[in-house]
Amino acid sequence: MDAHGGKPARNFYVRSITLLMFLIFLTGLPFALGAWYAPFHSIQEMIPENLKLKRHNQDLQRKLADANTLNELKDEQLESLQEQIAAQEQEVQALTKELHMFKSILEERKGKGIQIIAHKVSWQGDKLLLWQVLFVKGGSYPRYLAGTYKIFAFDDQGHRQALFTDAERYRFESHVVLDQKFEWKETWKPTKLELVIYNYRKKEVLKQTIPIQGM
Repeated sequence: MDAHGGKPARNFYVRSITLLMFLIFLTGLPFALGAWYAPFHSIQEMIPENLKLKRHNQDLQRKLADANTLNELKDEQLESLQEQIAAQEQEVQALTKELHMFKSILEERKGKGIQIIAHKVSWQGDKLLLWQVLFVKGGSYPRYLAGTYKIFAFDDQGHRQALFTDAERYRFESHVVLDQKFEWKETWKPTKLELVIYNYRKKEVLKQTIPIQGM
């Protein structure tokens, strides 16, 4: 209070320590602002770069997926081509085998009487024999060949067994393929098969023995 007028005094006193602290605050303010703004500015600069990298990564992933899809398509096409090639090779092998068979037939046709080619027998399991043979007629006369045949199974110990009771009949003009399955019921196991062929007069004209495959 003013001692003479009775009014509040308007004098302002500043201590030296207060002034010093204020100057220190003003001096450090730019550094504080810089220290606060610098990371924020760096983050602002990193956001576009990060988005750019993310887009680039997405592009790479999309390209990789496309490449994988193309590779899968290529693999499928390659597998398809391989399957086609394998099928064609099988067809060629079958045709080659058939051609070889016809050549053999033509060669045997030069002879006389009945000829045997492609004769084989094998086990299917332990109780079933698979037998197959090709008869060829040599010469052009007579027009047909007819007669009967018998099949015997035997081993090296002297066991012998006919595979059917009555003789089987055959009749063909050029060639014929015969195949049969025989159920084996004996306790001993045969190792060979004997084929005996008779003409229409029941006279033996040919005999052939072959080993049984798949022992």
